[in-house]
Amino acid sequence: MSSTPADKSAKNQENPLRGKGRRRLLPALLLLPALLGGGAAGAWFLLPGLSGQVTALLGGPPAEEAGAEAALPASGRAGFVEFPEMTLSLPNGGRPRQLRLKLAVEVAGDPALVQPDLLSPRIYDSLILYLRTLRDGEMEGALAMDRLRGDLHRRLELVLGPGRIRDVLITGFVVA
Repeated sequence: MSSTPADKSAKNQENPLRGKGRRRLLPALLLLPALLGGGAAGAWFLLPGLSGQVTALLGGPPAEEAGAEAALPASGRAGFVEFPEMTLSLPNGGRPRQLRLKLAVEVAGDPALVQPDLLSPRIYDSLILYLRTLRDGEMEGALAMDRLRGDLHRRLELVLGPGRIRDVLITGFVVA
């Protein structure tokens, strides 16, 4: 019994995965999970906050809360050391100006242990030397306070060492 061409085409229509179609489908089936996995891994690492959102969806605590809990000192509260108000004159091209500045510093750990270091003459010397170099243009504009706070934070970290100061808060600022 020999098969006719019509019988062969009927057999090919019954099983479409035979022959050339099967060879094309196999690489596509192997490549698809690799592409999807690579895209998911890229999104996980490159999109900020995605890992925290996935963790929250799965029922765990969000990453921001977990990081905040780990960053707090053992007492569970942030410790602050307040500086006395500083008043100094600023160079202003012949016209004298006064700066009154009041700071509070958020410290890592127990504030009672850090307070003697923070209120030492070395700290005041470093801060006053920096503040006396400020010009009028540096204290104007929307970002002036942020820049000032950042520079004060860097000065304090240089003198005290890294990791002891969390933030510098400006509680009073008057230029007259």
